[in-house]
Amino acid sequence: MTLKTFSRPLAGAALALSVFALPSAFAETEVPPPSASPTKAAPAPTQATPPQKVEPSPPPAPVSQQERPRIDLVFVLDTTGSMSGLLEGAKQKIFSIASRIAQGKPTPRVRVGLVAYRDVGDTYVTKRFELTEDLDSLFTQLRKLDADGGGDTPEHVGQGLGEAVSKLSWDEKRETMKLLFLVGDAPPAERQDNWNFKHWVKKAAEKHIVVNTVRCGGDAETETHWKYAAKTTDGRYESLSQTGGMVAVATPYDDELSKVNAELASKVVYAGKREAREENRARAAQVAELAPEAAAERIQFLKTTRGVGKAAPAAVSSAPVAVGGAVDLTAKPEALASVKDDELPPELRALDAKEREAKVKQLAQERKVLEEKAASLAAARDTWRSKNVAEKEDAFDANVMRGVKAKAAKHGLSY
Repeated sequence: MTLKTFSRPLAGAALALSVFALPSAFAETEVPPPSASPTKAAPAPTQATPPQKVEPSPPPAPVSQQERPRIDLVFVLDTTGSMSGLLEGAKQKIFSIASRIAQGKPTPRVRVGLVAYRDVGDTYVTKRFELTEDLDSLFTQLRKLDADGGGDTPEHVGQGLGEAVSKLSWDEKRETMKLLFLVGDAPPAERQDNWNFKHWVKKAAEKHIVVNTVRCGGDAETETHWKYAAKTTDGRYESLSQTGGMVAVATPYDDELSKVNAELASKVVYAGKREAREENRARAAQVAELAPEAAAERIQFLKTTRGVGKAAPAAVSSAPVAVGGAVDLTAKPEALASVKDDELPPELRALDAKEREAKVKQLAQERKVLEEKAASLAAARDTWRSKNVAEKEDAFDANVMRGVKAKAAKHGLSY
């Protein structure tokens, strides 16, 4: 086992591979939003018979998607210059956090969202990414964030928190666990706008959103505000080092997992408009180059969540979900017959109909074998880790799991 502490370079975002946009899930804001309906917008401050033969009971039916517990998880992150260490660690650990949460019993449906905030006068005040079950899309956006700006201590925490509470599509059902993690090292700035920090803390409580606060560093004023938010919403307050304390974990399975993960990413054939094909190839390339820990945790997360109710969960696809109207033909070979020639990828366009069908079938079979191998390796890695690695308690990812576990029983979950 090797533990390697994450570095804190400001150039971490340069690891991002092909960039693609999610316009419906992304927004930048530098001024207070206009008034709208109260359910969507940010309001100004102011959910005896003869014995009978006994037949053996049938096996329990698979848990349906609708019956699974739901978790909405939102990170509100300070992305000013002093937060580079934690931001880089979060990029590496996002799949690990999701994988650990998905291990709840019964398997929950997990959506994750993100609001990045800085302050007025910086490149942006907020960047907002909608709650989604598609972790690959969220990861793409997270990788593009870097830590910059700030420098004058107070940041516009109120707007970051307020947009997370009022503008993301939180599940309104009371049974859904709604958790928000506010992470930063500076107190809220006082602005004459609709984003008063305490107002939005109270609004979070009204919407049954639990705010768990993580202060990085040792600023006393930040501690006061963070403790207020946690207490008001029945959340938890913790203080961590400036870097977030996250570490990478190396295991004997990492090299093989990396190879299998890269091979899996190559066993995709996207059909659709040219722009959609390019976007999806970029997503596959991003997956192919994941660090070993992230690749393993991503596979584990997808096998767990996509495999619910499936006869062979290890064989379920761990490929990114096709977006932009594209179709992954190795996942849906039956769609090949209806695809127009000009929407086929170049490698299929030059083949005749029978050759195309044979090629897609071959890739699908190769991917199935790789999926089962990846699932086996990821499970073995998880077992090895549980026996050989002591979890680092003073780290951001451990903090998130404590927050989830604290509310699990109330929402029908056990860990």
